[in-house]
Amino acid sequence: MVKSCKNNSKNNKDLKFYTLPKNSLKAKEWIKAADNSMVIMKKPKSHRICAIHFEPKYLVRHPHKVLYGLSPPKAYRGITENAVPTLHLPERSETLEMVVYLPSEATCAKR
Repeated sequence: MVKSCKNNSKNNKDLKFYTLPKNSLKAKEWIKAADNSMVIMKKPKSHRICAIHFEPKYLVRHPHKVLYGLSPPKAYRGITENAVPTLHLPERSETLEMVVYLPSEATCAKR
């Protein structure tokens, strides 16, 4: 999902990927950080950001994997609620286009 990131689960099986938050405000923060307006056109569940884009303070350790000596990122199972991708992001585009779908006036009038 991050515009300049080439990581995916096929080329890096040891890397954790996190889906967009269900909270729409938090999801917008992720999309803005990723600098990728194309994500609006895909299903939200298909959007993922890899662990390298999150500061360690946002990563939640998996206690059993740490005990067995696995190194990050496999030692992490999730991210905190307030996590926002801040690392290894593309330089901000001057003309980032955000597409927001709103119900039409006709749809609103029917309600």
